[in-house]
Amino acid sequence: MHASGRLWVLRLAAGALLLLVVARAALFTTYRVAGASMREALQDGDRIVVASAPWLVGPVTPGDTVILRVEDEVLVKRVMACPGDSIAMDRGHVLRNGAPVVEEIPAPMEGSDTFPEYHLRRDEYFVLGDNRRVSIDSRDF
Repeated sequence: MHASGRLWVLRLAAGALLLLVVARAALFTTYRVAGASMREALQDGDRIVVASAPWLVGPVTPGDTVILRVEDEVLVKRVMACPGDSIAMDRGHVLRNGAPVVEEIPAPMEGSDTFPEYHLRRDEYFVLGDNRRVSIDSRDF
């Protein structure tokens, strides 16, 4: 390969690397998990990569793990209900649209909360931490 060919390949590689760095910064964010509200799925101190562009991951559905900001605090929670759904809790068991939600939460992390059915508006989601005994989530805000 001639020197001009090698220079072209080097420029192409540098451009691709720059594009990759910019795309990573624009499309993904990293967070460090703080606290135990999502234990066992996520541990205190875990690092997670989150898609910043919603079109990368598609619509949010129940069961998805999401990052949200509440009063200047970043929280990691699990979506339990989406806009238009109804949500209720009976002695720690979640009911979505009147049906029990099957979850794999260890017994020591289950809560015992009970609240009546609530219908989510078109702009509301209901989120819970997996460790219900310590989680600050839609039951609180």
